[in-house]
Formats: sequence, structure tokens, C-alpha cells
Amino acid sequence: MSIEQEDCDLMLAYARGDARAFDKLYASHSQPLYRFVKRSCASEALAHELYQDIWMRVINARTSYSQEAPFKAWLYRIARNRLTDHYRQQSRIDTHETAEDPDAMASQLSPLATTPLSPELLASLSQQNEILDKALQQLPAVQREAVLLRHIVGMSVKEVAEMMDQGVETVKSRLRYGTAKLRSLLKELS
Repeated sequence: MSIEQEDCDLMLAYARGDARAFDKLYASHSQPLYRFVKRSCASEALAHELYQDIWMRVINARTSYSQEAPFKAWLYRIARNRLTDHYRQQSRIDTHETAEDPDAMASQLSPLATTPLSPELLASLSQQNEILDKALQQLPAVQREAVLLRHIVGMSVKEVAEMMDQGVETVKSRLRYGTAKLRSLLKELS
């Protein structure tokens, strides 16, 4: 049985009243979800508050869960919607991508900036959380979200595209520019 199917089965069991099923889901998804939320927020206190609210929404929506969407996608959609709601309420949401010419931007990138993030680099970056968080906050929201879902949560490009309701090529572009800008910011901040 795949992990996706196991998660779906656990969520359905939880919806029927099996509290142990929720405990297993929470144990499996709590740390990646918290990292996603924390790196999407400006403060740890806000991240903790939103994180708790997301899990409360999962609990409250348990009876409406259906297997049409994998649990992980459903969970991160709840998280994404909660973050969006928060930033809309605060009038701080950044819904516009930079208007820079993609061809001009691409010509400025070094070959190093366009290579994928390796596991070794990710491990090194996680040791420098403060620098990484500061750099992530400087990315446009759509690039930050794509980078977090792909490299921190570990979703495939296709899953990220579905989550963001965007085409795969759009997500690839956001990942390419977001990763390049992140590398540049990390060099500046280090």
C-alpha cells in the first residue's frame, strides 16, 4: 500500500472516530507542515498560531474529507488557504509576480543559480535557518510558496502545480526564478 493510500485510509478512519488514526497522521505530517508554515510567515509566534489553526481546521473538516484528493494535498491546501486568508486580513499579501522581463532575468543568472537544490545543500541550508528564513521572506509570495512546497515539503512539480492551481510550466518557471533568487540572497546574507 502506498503512503498516499495509507494516509487516505487513516483520514477516513479518523472521520469515523478512530483517534489513533489522527495521531498517526499528525506524527507523519506535523514537522513538514510546521516547516512550511514557519517559512511562509514573518514570525515564529504567528507560524505557531497558524499551524495550530490549520490542524483545528483538519479536525473540524474530518467528516467532509473524501478520497478524491490525496491527504497530503488536502492538508497543504488547507494550510495554503489559511495563510492566504491571514495575509489578506493583514493586507500584506503579495499576489503579483515581478514584472521583470524573464529573458533579461534569465541572462543575469549564473549556471550555478539554475542547478537544482541538492540534498547536501538543503541540509546545509537547514543549519542556517535564520538566514534561510530571511531570504525566503524576500522572495515574491508565489515563488516562495513554490520553493517551499517543492524543496521543503517534498512535493513533485506536478503536485505543486495542482496545489497552486497553475500549469506545470508556470510552476517550473517560479521554481527556477525563486531558486535563483534564493541562491543570490543567501550569498548576500551569508
